[in-house]
Amino acid sequence: MEKSVLVVDDEIGILKALSRVLSRSGYHVRTANCGADALSILQTWPCKVVLTDFRMPNMTGAELLATIKLQYPEIVGLVISGYSDFQSVKTLLNAGSAYHFLQKPWEDDELLQQVSAAFEHYLQRRFNSQTQKMLLAASEPLLELSKDGLVLQANAAALALLGDEVNKDGCSLASLVVPADQDKITPALFDVGSSAFVTLNGRTEIELSCRLVGPKSGIIELSYVTVPVLVNNVFDLPAMLNYQQLLQLIQNCVQHTRSLALVAVKIRSFEVWSRAIGYTEAERALESIAEQLLASSAPVGELAFLANEQFVIALPLPGSEMQVLQNITEILSSITGHLQLTKGPIDFAVSYCLLPEDGNDPRTILNNLLLGNMLVAESGLRMFMRYDRQAVERKKHQLSLSQALHSAIEQDQLFLNFQAKYDIHKQALSGCEVLVRWQHPDYGIVPPSLFIPLAEQQGQIIEIGYWVLKQAFQALVNWNNKGIHIGKMAVNISGRQLMEPDFIDWIKRHLTQYGVNAALLEFELTETFLLENFDDCVNKLNVLSDLGISIAIDDFGTGYSSLAYLNKLPLNVLKIDRSLIADIESNLQTQSLVANIVRLAHDLNLRVVVEGVETVDQLQLVQQMGCDVIQGYFIARPQSEQGYIALLSSANSQSARSLSGDKDV
Repeated sequence: MEKSVLVVDDEIGILKALSRVLSRSGYHVRTANCGADALSILQTWPCKVVLTDFRMPNMTGAELLATIKLQYPEIVGLVISGYSDFQSVKTLLNAGSAYHFLQKPWEDDELLQQVSAAFEHYLQRRFNSQTQKMLLAASEPLLELSKDGLVLQANAAALALLGDEVNKDGCSLASLVVPADQDKITPALFDVGSSAFVTLNGRTEIELSCRLVGPKSGIIELSYVTVPVLVNNVFDLPAMLNYQQLLQLIQNCVQHTRSLALVAVKIRSFEVWSRAIGYTEAERALESIAEQLLASSAPVGELAFLANEQFVIALPLPGSEMQVLQNITEILSSITGHLQLTKGPIDFAVSYCLLPEDGNDPRTILNNLLLGNMLVAESGLRMFMRYDRQAVERKKHQLSLSQALHSAIEQDQLFLNFQAKYDIHKQALSGCEVLVRWQHPDYGIVPPSLFIPLAEQQGQIIEIGYWVLKQAFQALVNWNNKGIHIGKMAVNISGRQLMEPDFIDWIKRHLTQYGVNAALLEFELTETFLLENFDDCVNKLNVLSDLGISIAIDDFGTGYSSLAYLNKLPLNVLKIDRSLIADIESNLQTQSLVANIVRLAHDLNLRVVVEGVETVDQLQLVQQMGCDVIQGYFIARPQSEQGYIALLSSANSQSARSLSGDKDV
């Protein structure tokens, strides 16, 4: 994180002195000699801390910090002034506009100490915001753990796992694990990506892994690796292996270089069944499954039962891979089709690995197998899938990206691209769509198709969305100041962002702050989200529409795709997804479908934008169908702000066809 400080004082000598002290200590410093200049700098500079004098002409330090709190609530304010002003400054401190008060003349050490504390306060507030979003969004067990091991808060899944003890003040995580594992709750646990295996007092083994680190605490994920207490109490099958016994079996085979097949068998959607039929009935069904699997696997191997309804069958000396598949088929055939959960047949997700070909570290082998089996369960595949190292590595890569996303804005890794749109009727460029991109120092350019869904799942999309809006607003203002008029700028709005309680107020405030004409904006939302949250969306979109912002349905044709609800929403634009026109040149059904969508949309007074236009034939067809605007590589690829401005300049003397002459425009 760049340690950026804005120093504000109307005395040049004091500005230079403060700047010199802070710069020598590694801070990135900018200065302003009045409040108006300070606010102008903040519009384009990502400052973290503002250090301001109290008494200044035109705008006092109090007025400046009050404005900053309203417009940039994440910035931490410090006041430096004579002691005689302290009583007046107390009002700022009590209102939260200022973090601390420094007295003139200052001591350099005290100044640096207070500025350092302000940055830690900034990081803590940012961490708190991220923590709340993560705890609300995550379905897996998460808890916030202080650096000295106290449980500060836990989400519902963690409470269900750890019990009511977690809610007690001063509860330490070490007190919840067996004495032998208490020394594993160390500062090393707060390294993102690190993990530790511990056994809870209830004898359930879990993996602790760090997801996010703040100045004083971290977010720890808890993952089952052994059977929960509830299931242990249900089963009385001593012939089944537990997690540790299974690890020992794998270890013995590795040490003696014996071949071994491990087969992961997971009951699909068991949690859904449990809620539907009741946990007592579900436990009986689970025990019956375990008994039959144990009986059918005993002649050829051993059965282990782990967490999350996960069975593992160990087949020593399996022979060929074909023999393994035959064994799996025979074992499962005794259950599949015979045992049913209420009214439906039992359904398994099955994957397997072979030792030593697929690894030689017992814990790594087992963890990779279970992770691969989770991917099979999520995919809905109905085949026996061998452990796919690349698929597991991709999943691990996704987890790493999710961690890195939390600091992407802070590390200045995000940037915007702009993709031009072309108005078919006017035969001219008619605005653009703003697209966020991520350049990671280690991973390079991360595709938005990968990081946007991750951000949606983990909650980072809200912060990213606000960052995109700020950058888009600033670009619009800069272009207008230079006399560059583009038409409408389209910005994608996440459904989760739209549902933020303060979203509308945020938009109103920042439109005023940046001086943006709302009529130049177009917000794009996916139709799937609109249908899932229809009533809430109607209310909020009506407010946005009243502000003058155009509303577009994005990716039309990929979801439910019913035009019946469109007239109930304050919509202006319908965007036909690129997948709908991929074969439009050769498929008469596609041509008929698109033509009907365009006709019905026009009947509702909606403009139609077609995405993904890449060829002249596609352009001619959608033009014949009456589409209004096209977007795609035929006109221009997404490009930097400089590239987009250059395209606008050249467009005055070029037709759409000539614009497409260079596909890398």
